[in-house]
Amino acid sequence: MELRLLQTEAERRIFERRMDEARSKRGVGFCESRHSLLARIHMTFGTLYGLFEKNGEPTERMMSGFRMHDLAAIPQSFPRPDMTHLPASTVFECGELWSFSKGAGILARRGAAIVAGLLGARAVLVYPVVHPVDTTQSYIDTKFVKVGEPVWFPFGQVLDGGKLFVQPMVLEGEALEHLTRKVFALGFETIANHSIIRFENPTSLRPSLDRPSLPVASSVVASTPGGPREMNGNAHA
Repeated sequence: MELRLLQTEAERRIFERRMDEARSKRGVGFCESRHSLLARIHMTFGTLYGLFEKNGEPTERMMSGFRMHDLAAIPQSFPRPDMTHLPASTVFECGELWSFSKGAGILARRGAAIVAGLLGARAVLVYPVVHPVDTTQSYIDTKFVKVGEPVWFPFGQVLDGGKLFVQPMVLEGEALEHLTRKVFALGFETIANHSIIRFENPTSLRPSLDRPSLPVASSVVASTPGGPREMNGNAHA
């Protein structure tokens, strides 16, 4: 598997098109609300990664992806939870997770954990959809903690015009460190200052490029520092 940092405007637009397609084709489906600019801010200034089944595949073959940013770069989407006890540059909000299959989504989350670990995250924020469908269980399974009650997500809406609600959740401390150790232990390699991260698919899944997974408004897994090696060319972790 190859996780690739998307650096050009053209790559960002392809990410956005693939995300919109995945979100609209399965489950409740949702889109940005008419007056919202939040997604545009995230797509323009957030750090975007795309996941590919094979090394060097064209950007159009992206099977899943995610966005992340630290709070020193872009403010968090909601005031809750209060993360002012940590330096803003070490707190990462993750979102715009999308995929064309459950398997591709799992692998994207593994990639996100690697990225955040390399960046030295001390806390990770996510805002998974909780209504009209609850997508929080996978985050509970990895020890994310719910912070307060669900909040209305004013920046998006269900395709039928209904309201979206999201659940603020955070992962930090020992739980974050445990997840990082677990993900790093699986092994990976990095190339070009972590702009490309390669790892094996341990599940023998071949995520479909045609069947999108259940959408989430703003959610992804991430982690803390570890000890991978920087590679300057093709190699195996």
